[in-house]
Amino acid sequence: MEQKLIYTTLLVGIVLQATQVLSAPKGKPLPAFLKVCQRDSPDLNSCARESFESLKPRLMDGIPELFIPPMEPLIVPEIKMDQDSGAIFLHSTYKNVKITGMSKHTLNDLKIDPSQFKFYVSMTFPKLHLESEYNIKGKIMMMPLLGDGQCFVDLTNITMHTEMIGEEYTQDGAIFLKIKDIKVKYDLQSVHMQLDNLFNGDKALGQRMNDFLNENWKSLAEEVRPLMTNVLEDIMRASVDKLFKAFSYDELLPKMKL
Repeated sequence: MEQKLIYTTLLVGIVLQATQVLSAPKGKPLPAFLKVCQRDSPDLNSCARESFESLKPRLMDGIPELFIPPMEPLIVPEIKMDQDSGAIFLHSTYKNVKITGMSKHTLNDLKIDPSQFKFYVSMTFPKLHLESEYNIKGKIMMMPLLGDGQCFVDLTNITMHTEMIGEEYTQDGAIFLKIKDIKVKYDLQSVHMQLDNLFNGDKALGQRMNDFLNENWKSLAEEVRPLMTNVLEDIMRASVDKLFKAFSYDELLPKMKL
């Protein structure tokens, strides 16, 4: 399970590192294919959902204009994770991480409250498959965990609820937003994983540890939920702030023209 969290976080660190690669196109207008919604329209939320859904077919190849990397597969060169709390003490590194299934999400809800600069979005990923090279050393519930090799993880029905509150500031005569507060909650239905070459290739010990992780992921997940929540919030903040910094408030959510 720790591995499961490692990999949901992995998913987090993944988006964070992938979006950091894309540079902000300062001075460029919003892409023509993006449906722009008026912030004082009574149909703002419906328009926002339509705009969001219209981007889905483009996720395969990525949308550099909006700092979204190619999503199928989503590839991250390296992610490092350390966990030292409760029953878990682990140091781990994941290289050449490949994730599939990111673009096959379902938008559950999307709401915008312009008067408070509040944004809420709920999304579900039916299935994410992750593959990477790993190196891990530590303990789970006092049991040693040691290995390096290939790892494979399947996450089922991951739902994320994100609420962001922005604040405005003026730059070069234009109003921009930045994230003031962000809260992320997540749930998932199941996790299955396989870590190859645990304990220097001892197949019997390795299989027992994989069985343990798969059987106990739910209880172990609670040990790392605070860490996971913080990581997810940091990722969302970094990605959205980059978008807010590139385009003014009037470009992203203009007023209706009279």
